[in-house]
Amino acid sequence: MIQEVIKAYKEYGFKCETKYAADGLWVFTLNNGYFNNAEIVSMEDSSKVSEAFDQYTLSGYACTLRKIRSAHDVEAALFKGFFSVDSSRERLRSDYNKFTKSITSPYSSLAKYKYINAPYFINGKEGDVPVATEIISRLESDRPALFLIEAAAGFGKTCTAYEVVNEILEKSNRLPLFSELSRNRSAKIFRYVLLDEIDRTFPQLKSRLVESEISKGRVVVVLDGFDELLRKSDSGQEFERAEPMLETIGELLKSKAKIILTTRRTVLFEGDDFHRWMDANADSFDVFRFSLNEPRITDWLPQERRSEIEKSGISLEGIANPVLLSYLRCIEDQKFTAAIESKDELVESYFSHMLDRERSRQDLRLDIQGQYSVLTGIARDMIELGYTSEDREYIVEFIKSSYIKVLDEVRSGYSSSEKPSRDEVANKLASHALLDRSASDDSKIGFINEFVFGNFVAENIISDPAWMNDDLRFLEPAVLSHASRSPARRAALKGSLSSVMEFLDWTSRIDFSCRLDGGIDYPLSGGEADSLSLEGVTIGQNFVSQFQFNDCTFKKCSFDLSHLSAVTFLNCKFYECGVRGIASGQVHILGCFAEPEFIAALGRPMLPADRATDERSSELDKFILEKFWPVGSLNFHRRRPIKGICSRSNDFSPEELYEGIRSLKQRGLIFEPSKPSFVEISIDHLGEIRDILGRVGV
Repeated sequence: MIQEVIKAYKEYGFKCETKYAADGLWVFTLNNGYFNNAEIVSMEDSSKVSEAFDQYTLSGYACTLRKIRSAHDVEAALFKGFFSVDSSRERLRSDYNKFTKSITSPYSSLAKYKYINAPYFINGKEGDVPVATEIISRLESDRPALFLIEAAAGFGKTCTAYEVVNEILEKSNRLPLFSELSRNRSAKIFRYVLLDEIDRTFPQLKSRLVESEISKGRVVVVLDGFDELLRKSDSGQEFERAEPMLETIGELLKSKAKIILTTRRTVLFEGDDFHRWMDANADSFDVFRFSLNEPRITDWLPQERRSEIEKSGISLEGIANPVLLSYLRCIEDQKFTAAIESKDELVESYFSHMLDRERSRQDLRLDIQGQYSVLTGIARDMIELGYTSEDREYIVEFIKSSYIKVLDEVRSGYSSSEKPSRDEVANKLASHALLDRSASDDSKIGFINEFVFGNFVAENIISDPAWMNDDLRFLEPAVLSHASRSPARRAALKGSLSSVMEFLDWTSRIDFSCRLDGGIDYPLSGGEADSLSLEGVTIGQNFVSQFQFNDCTFKKCSFDLSHLSAVTFLNCKFYECGVRGIASGQVHILGCFAEPEFIAALGRPMLPADRATDERSSELDKFILEKFWPVGSLNFHRRRPIKGICSRSNDFSPEELYEGIRSLKQRGLIFEPSKPSFVEISIDHLGEIRDILGRVGV
């Protein structure tokens, strides 16, 4: 045990003194410039304790006596002291309280914050306890683990990150290292960003020591907005940009380390490269993927208010947005009645409430229209220069240089004795309630949430007849903000986006169309869509051919078979869906969840006549097995995602690839492990696999 104790002290920079070792005492000294410290450690009673204490005190050391029972006690004590655990945890609680208050206080001083537990899936299975509870229950595992929390823009990633941090504080003795990555995008290398966050959180400690405690599980890393560090580039390069970040995370995931990332849903985590990375690290650490769905209105609003909304003619599903639901939940009855006259009235009521409140809160003598114009201009600058948050000084200077006339009009509203300077007015606008001032970093300014940001982005899009920006950081919030607006307003945004829609990936294009137009009025051909959540949509409104849906959820959707040909569904879920029409082509279903009757009506098995020739079957076998054992590689991948194998290729259609997988499974060369979305190579048949691949002697 004493060797473990010595190791623990040395890790924290102590030097081991052995003068009293024969008497059952161990002295550890730490010389830290102005202060010298000595810890006198005993495992049993010793007559030399007083002597050692007096000697080191006279030598100028601040001495501490410590009687230990185990090395674990020593590690815990050192961790608590050096990491200032009590004060650090109190600071995090304070940040949580500031964050939650910032959400409710704009609506009412009496409103109370409550985290909304939206439905979610974990590794493809529906979660049955709150997300934070699910994560906390897995922190006790001796295995290192990576937790990915994915959600669309505006659906609770940051709230979830804060809730996880708060649950860690309330239900464990661990210390969260929490960072909002959107606050530090100046650094392009993830490791430097992480080191910067470590230095900011623990400025007195060496990063090596912090990383050591991360590996032991005492410090839990919670990083909000991982996707913020991904830079837009040509299609197919997203994993190359993210791989160094993932490798850095992989290096930290040792021993009992736990790392929690929140991110927007991105093709990065659906791609074949990412699954290969997961497979390569399957023996090193666990990966738990949480997919957050849209909030349920029943969790947000009491029955009485839901009934009033329905009576007003507003579709409850149409306002399933956290910002609007928070507003409707917190405002008093009189404002609630006025707000629900129509969808546009609701959104306008929200902004009018926030902007009018700002006039009294800051004594800002600028009318609602003027504030709205300045905020729209800030969003326009973000779009043009490609940022979503920036230093406060920059935002102030932008307002001063772009809105001189507005600032002077504001100043004219004050008496000469209390007239503020332009700087003071600009600072008031930069401190606007709709702009985000982080509790942990006041220097960064951005919009308070994705809904508000998207609203002002949409104002710029609609007013620009030549809009050609396809950056999803701006398009996604804009569409989100207008999914709750009137048909006319949605049509205006969709019309302005018509020039860029064809440049978007299929997933974004379909998602935007359904949110803005309620359907897909164009053909789907030669592509695939991932992780969509569609409700009340007709699949086959226009022709769908040679197309693949991966991990999508369909609720109350209709499938027109007369317009579906060579369509495949992988790991999809169907709820209360219907089928109509006569099949015009094959529809393949693999690993999907639905009522058996629906699966039977939708899917069409391959006919014997469609089976490939012997020569093509051999080529197909080789193509699939090379996904496990690439050409030129001495090593093979044990497990591969079916989606990665069956992605469209120039040589084989998805239908042929599905049939090839089925054939190889029947012959025992590959098999389905616990997850239906993966297949695994059979070690018992490596000899036969070598023969098929022509790897004799390898």
